Amino acid sequence: MRLRMNWRVAALAGALLWGACSKEPAPTQEPAPATQPAQAPKPAAEPAAEPEAQAEAPTAEPQAADAPPPDAAPPEFKIGQTHREVMRLFGNCAERRVFEPPGPGRLYVEIFQPKDTEACRKYLGERQFMMRGGLLYRITPGLIPPEPPPSERPEGL
Repeated sequence: MRLRMNWRVAALAGALLWGACSKEPAPTQEPAPATQPAQAPKPAAEPAAEPEAQAEAPTAEPQAADAPPPDAAPPEFKIGQTHREVMRLFGNCAERRVFEPPGPGRLYVEIFQPKDTEACRKYLGERQFMMRGGLLYRITPGLIPPEPPPSERPEGL
């Protein structure tokens, strides 16, 4: 009788492990697309101009990555948008503040809010965006306060 019970427990555990390992992984945050459209390669007749263009690109890109264009209108967010669409609308102005990985029978949850810059707060507004299971689930006014700096314990405690 005991052997039969152990076999059933092993079969159940194997089925649970197989089910947990076969689920589709949660989507990862993809880098925001570049603000400049992709350019066609230059002809070989202009080899001197190519190194100059490559030298200029790295200096211009970090500035564009920090903030949205100054004349950009705030994006329109709608409940139910996919993770990819929301990340595209965020640009480089949002940071993930909370992440709860999925457990058995649960969806993963992410909470984003604007980065701590004036341009990003103006672009996205002072609100939180909750992603649940790959879709925009809720938009809440207000921001999550920054974490307090770690306090040092007095010696002897």
